[in-house]
Amino acid sequence: MSQYPALIDGEKGAYGVTFPDLPGIVAMGSTIEEAMAHAEQALRGYATEASRAGSVLGPPTAVENVEVPHGHALVSVPPVALAD
Repeated sequence: MSQYPALIDGEKGAYGVTFPDLPGIVAMGSTIEEAMAHAEQALRGYATEASRAGSVLGPPTAVENVEVPHGHALVSVPPVALAD
């Protein structure tokens, strides 16, 4: 199981989450909590599809090595567990 760093930005009513290690995997929500829940789902779905294709996700970047753009906050998405 791996915990991936993510960047969240936005404003009240519209938040977005991106994964520096996984370009193209994004999530949105009207609250931070909703955006984070969607980010977990997106990461889990991506990991599941990669596993089905015989691929594995690379290791996550250490949070201290993630560049955080102005206006963004660094968060961690809870560990991804894949069902067999």
